Order: sequence, then structure tokens, then C-alpha cells
Amino acid sequence: MGSLLKLLFQGILYVAPTALTIFILVKIFLFLDSILETILGQQVPGLGIITLVGGLILVGFIGNIFISESISKTFNKWLARVPLVKIIYDTVKDLLSAFVGKKKKFQNPVMVKAHREATGYKIGFITQESGEGLDVQEHLSAVYFPHAYAFSGTVLLVENEYIVPIKKSSAEVMKFIVSGGVISNSDH
Repeated sequence: MGSLLKLLFQGILYVAPTALTIFILVKIFLFLDSILETILGQQVPGLGIITLVGGLILVGFIGNIFISESISKTFNKWLARVPLVKIIYDTVKDLLSAFVGKKKKFQNPVMVKAHREATGYKIGFITQESGEGLDVQEHLSAVYFPHAYAFSGTVLLVENEYIVPIKKSSAEVMKFIVSGGVISNSDH
């Protein structure tokens, strides 16, 4: 009975991630298609996702050409008047730009010792060198430590002597951290 239970859980581990990904993508596609069906009066399978991708490309194109720095600053000043909205907007904007924007922040994966006698390391990403964002001591760097299985993390100002660069891509290191360390390079 124990062997059957072990095989059941092994089967779930093989099927669940792929099935969940497919399920979520199908739900998004069907939702977008239903919106367009309501607008057009007829069903055109796949048109929703094509419209979404095309719309995002168009917004990016228009934003690059027409949205100037002054418009962006004016919009941010307007948001500053609504504190909770500004916090959410700035956080989402900064997080997205850290991954896909012009100012990618998670490009320097590192291992960090908490203190000189520590025998273990935390894995994170240098987001600011020399503590420049807080006007603190020059020998400190801001290191972001993502949490496993979550879209959150902590920031720690670390003395540079305790930081060791990791010679892997940021995507590989992030995948390793978010998976709780269970994904290795041989897994993909």
C-alpha cells in the first residue's frame, strides 16, 4: 500500500505542473475569446490571445513613441496624491521593470554569508551597489532575497566582503530560489 501511495504522489508530481499550466492558459484563452465573441457576435477561436499579444505590442510601440518622460512624471505626481494606489502601482511597476524593463535589476546573482563565522549562504541578487539608494556606507550593497514558492522576498544591506558572485544566469538562479532549491541545471 505504501508503494502505491508513493507512486500516486510521483504521478501527481509529473502531471500537476503541466496540467495546471495548461489549465490556466486555456482559461485565459477562453475568457479572452468570450469577450471578443460578445463584441463581434461570433466565435473566432484563438482571436483573444492574438488580440492580447497584438494589443500589448501596440501599447509598447505607442508608449515608446508618444509617452514622454514629462507625461510619465505628471502621471506619477497624480498617483502620489492617492497613497495606497501609488504604493501598489510603484511596486508592480518596479518589480516588472526589474525583470523585463530597461533597468533590469536581477542581473547579479550572489551568495551571501550572514557573518564571518557563518557556514551557510543565502542566495540573492544585488539590486543596488554601495547602498546608494539609502545614502548609507559605501561598503554595503542591497541584496534582494526572493522567498521560495512565493512572489515576495527581503532586502538586506550586506558588507561587500560577504558577497560572492554566482556565475549562472539570473533566470537559472531565480528558478533555483523560487523552487526552494529543488531544481538543478540537470532538470531542464
